[in-house]
Amino acid sequence: MTAAPPAQSGERTEEPTAAATGRGGLGARDRHLVRLVCLASSGATEALAARVREVLEREEIGLGDLLEFVLHYAVYAGWPRGSELEAIVRLQWASVHGEGSEHRATWPVLESDTPLNEETTRERVRAGEEAFRTVNRVEAPRPDSPFVEAGMLAFVFGHVWRRPGLTVRERRLVAISACASAGAVHPLRHHLRSALASSDLSTADLRELIAEIDGQVPATATAALRDGLRDGRPDRPRGPDHR
Repeated sequence: MTAAPPAQSGERTEEPTAAATGRGGLGARDRHLVRLVCLASSGATEALAARVREVLEREEIGLGDLLEFVLHYAVYAGWPRGSELEAIVRLQWASVHGEGSEHRATWPVLESDTPLNEETTRERVRAGEEAFRTVNRVEAPRPDSPFVEAGMLAFVFGHVWRRPGLTVRERRLVAISACASAGAVHPLRHHLRSALASSDLSTADLRELIAEIDGQVPATATAALRDGLRDGRPDRPRGPDHR
């Protein structure tokens, strides 16, 4: 079975982002994702619930993409934080679209017969190695521990990064913001290097990301982001495959 590459497209419910039009800087959808990461990581559940409700009411991010965001966030911020965010999304969606609401909608049904779900464990690990190389621009590690084989290769890169809904660029923004919020400097630097090297993020994007999260993440993370900005390559227009 041929391994599917990391997903490049998702549903869109807003104007094209700056990145999509070739202009530098974060778009509105990018900013929503970054702000949700920071709020979810801060433990400010009331503020997070208000932000999620606003996103749902304005349909700035579709529910399917929002749920994909929750999964990707949980991978990099930790399962307890992801579980808390999932619960908030469900509660706010029920409030906005549930029974008795004038904007009633149906909770989406997950497709169970997707190509990803039909892969064997061995196929998933091999696909994870390929996705790891594509995303991180380095060779994949050997599957010589449960963390690497079952966690990193089979699940994180063999499944999550290959799911539809969010683009690779958006997944990079979520991963970088989550690592910064956790103060995990080493993986943060790694994600920054690969994002800039791939041109999925530009130095203009990074400048705006720093401005967006400055004061909301540990000082060590802000310093690592600024180091990445100094080391980054000059901005250049992105083609449609680098969204």
